[in-house]
Amino acid sequence: MTRLTSLVAGCVGLAFALGVVATAPAFAQASPFTKPVRFIIPYPPGGPTDLTGRSYADKLTKYLGQPVVVENKPGAQGVPAVQQLMQLPADGHTIYFGTLSTQVVSHVINSYRKLPAPYDARKDLVPVNLLGASPLVVVASLKSGINSYKELAERLKAEPGKLNYGSDGMASLTHLGGEMLNQTFGTQSVHIPYKGTAEFSQALIAGDNDFAVMGIVGATNLLKQNRIKVLAVAGPKRSGQLPGVPTTAELGHPGVDLTSWFAAFMKAGTPKPFVDAMAQAITRASTEPDLMDRLSATGVELGVATTPEKFSAQLDAEFKHWAGVVEKAAIKFD
Repeated sequence: MTRLTSLVAGCVGLAFALGVVATAPAFAQASPFTKPVRFIIPYPPGGPTDLTGRSYADKLTKYLGQPVVVENKPGAQGVPAVQQLMQLPADGHTIYFGTLSTQVVSHVINSYRKLPAPYDARKDLVPVNLLGASPLVVVASLKSGINSYKELAERLKAEPGKLNYGSDGMASLTHLGGEMLNQTFGTQSVHIPYKGTAEFSQALIAGDNDFAVMGIVGATNLLKQNRIKVLAVAGPKRSGQLPGVPTTAELGHPGVDLTSWFAAFMKAGTPKPFVDAMAQAITRASTEPDLMDRLSATGVELGVATTPEKFSAQLDAEFKHWAGVVEKAAIKFD
């Protein structure tokens, strides 16, 4: 009996071992990646956007079976980073970190201004998957006396051309967000561009600006210090960082959606197996609780992962939407 038991146990063990051996090659064959993957991020190290990319790189290393190495190539709305990508082979081993600003808004602006395009955002890059999203919020200076989204609309209508809003630069998402509000309310206000978020925030605190749209992390920090009033989350759902603040959709304006996103792209011509495998790896990584916790602290929300095909359709819709906003605003950039 003992010998029989040992024999059965040995057979079971052998079958398990063979199963593992058979499974391992199958898993390896499922991943087309054969060398380290470069992840080019068009922002300097240390910022929240860079943190998002690096956090994903750590997780993707596990799912791709190859190291994912981050390379920072900041500046000029992502152009240097894309130019670097264009110089590399379309072999699936390089991905680019793009945002709503770098991949849609800046190209819409260049087209409106009839400036030469540094690259074709839709033809030169292949959309892979969304990494995360972060809504902007509508805020008001404490000195403005505006205490709600409804009051903002009423003041803008009652005082045409008298209220002003700040942004962190011409053609920025915060600039176009203010224009979108005016178009939604059928009002006019004065745009004051600043040299970056820090200067723009200080002007808002000082009361030099009546209202604005800004990033959720900055707004949350200023709200905790009781230095601004947050009126609405400019998106379709409430934010985990500001659960008590209603959305523009709840307040009757679903079209006011200023949800910025972060996404992965590959060079055009990349074989589809690489695109699909990367997209699937991103989707799997995005469900990991520790990644969700780490990024939610920076205002980045996961749960937006999709497929390359659906993301491509979303990009087409985004280009059309923002082209309409810019055209209607008739912004004078020069």
